[in-house]
Amino acid sequence: FDQLFMYQMGAASTSTSTTQQTQPASSMAAHDQGFNIYELPFSHMTFDVRISHLNYHKYLIDDIDAAMHITPDHYLHIDRLSLKAADGEWNLKGYFNGSNPSSIYFSPDIGVKHVDLDKLLMKFDNFGQDYLVSENLHGKLSGHITGKLRMHKDLVPIINESEIHLDLMVAEGRLDNFSMLESMSDYFADKNLKRVAFDTLSNHMDFTAGILSIPKMTINSSIGFMDIKGSQDIDLNMDYYVRIPWKMVTNAAASKLFGKKTEEVDPEQVDAIQYAADDKKTRYVNVRIKGNTEDFKVTLEKAKKKGEG
Repeated sequence: FDQLFMYQMGAASTSTSTTQQTQPASSMAAHDQGFNIYELPFSHMTFDVRISHLNYHKYLIDDIDAAMHITPDHYLHIDRLSLKAADGEWNLKGYFNGSNPSSIYFSPDIGVKHVDLDKLLMKFDNFGQDYLVSENLHGKLSGHITGKLRMHKDLVPIINESEIHLDLMVAEGRLDNFSMLESMSDYFADKNLKRVAFDTLSNHMDFTAGILSIPKMTINSSIGFMDIKGSQDIDLNMDYYVRIPWKMVTNAAASKLFGKKTEEVDPEQVDAIQYAADDKKTRYVNVRIKGNTEDFKVTLEKAKKKGEG
């Protein structure tokens, strides 16, 4: 398994500690320099797996129940796989197509329930997305994931050559120190944008050719309710449209528009979640956020006419 997933042992640090840590070799070598199981001949073979507890390096998995089979044309079929990890339940089926060993594809059908995002992202090394996810997004994830993923030899997805469809729901959610929201401080008064709680968030999203598309959704949060839609690519370039109720903008927007001084907000302040009222007509301020996580602009936009998307 270490050869297949390209794990290597390395010194933890240059300090007085003699402890060693395991790191993914993907950070030390190219993904496709390792062992490729699909270069071996395949036969007809079935696998039934039962493991009550698996401790593989820092991956802790319980109650593994799997049925799989392989065929001579280099397909690995996952007929059934259930397990518990990151405090949640996982159910997976699908197949790996390794008929061309240099072009491996995985077609998954994954269901997840009540997965702790903090524990999930720690276990999967965040795929290099520390800034966007692990330090910012918290909550319990449930949903359904399908698609067609191009894979490296070490079974790490090649995201910009993959297609992923997600129906996801995050409950008990919270965003901490998320720069995109903090940049909108000019549009909110007396709200703590460093710690934003939201109720259940659900949406269908598509990830195609390296671009994540997010259809319009309403978010009820501790800074107010708002509509958001947009896109983001694997290089963290983003283009989001946000509709904020005019009554939420209040004094802070006036400060931006008329040069008034704003008051400091306690970073430990916890604001109550505010909900949209379906039976009331709401006036909105339209905001566009475009750029990347290091350099982006927040601008006022004109409201789009009905039918313009």
